[in-house]
Amino acid sequence: MHTDDPAALLDSVRTVIRLARIAQQACEEAGLNLAQYRALNSARDAGRRAYELAQATAVTRPAVTSLTNGMVKAGLIARESSKTDGRGVVFVVTEYGSERLREAEALLLARFREVLGDAVGALEALDTIPLELALDEQVDRDFGARA
Repeated sequence: MHTDDPAALLDSVRTVIRLARIAQQACEEAGLNLAQYRALNSARDAGRRAYELAQATAVTRPAVTSLTNGMVKAGLIARESSKTDGRGVVFVVTEYGSERLREAEALLLARFREVLGDAVGALEALDTIPLELALDEQVDRDFGARA
């Protein structure tokens, strides 16, 4: 559904912002901030280079250094040599990072079900594909097209 009503769009944006606060609280309860959650989620199946984590976390390239250093220090991720490029470094999720990610996702599900109650169906009905595509296009504009 497309609307040209700025008030309706702003209402939706305000709701998304309120939902983000719930997500932030659940992640913090699991010992993560949202950028760490996004980084772990991005790297959960395969190692990621720093620029890929910058894209996934929506932080600037300089800020990703601070993010990855903190996550390595916390034991959430580890640096490894790239299998395709021996000079490159990839970040892989550690077992501890996987545990934090699983805990965060369990808390996210529980918290959203608790807070939204019968309205959780509205969240489940959200058509995420066009939203994800639009967000990916913005990442490409911000960071350059992904390989």
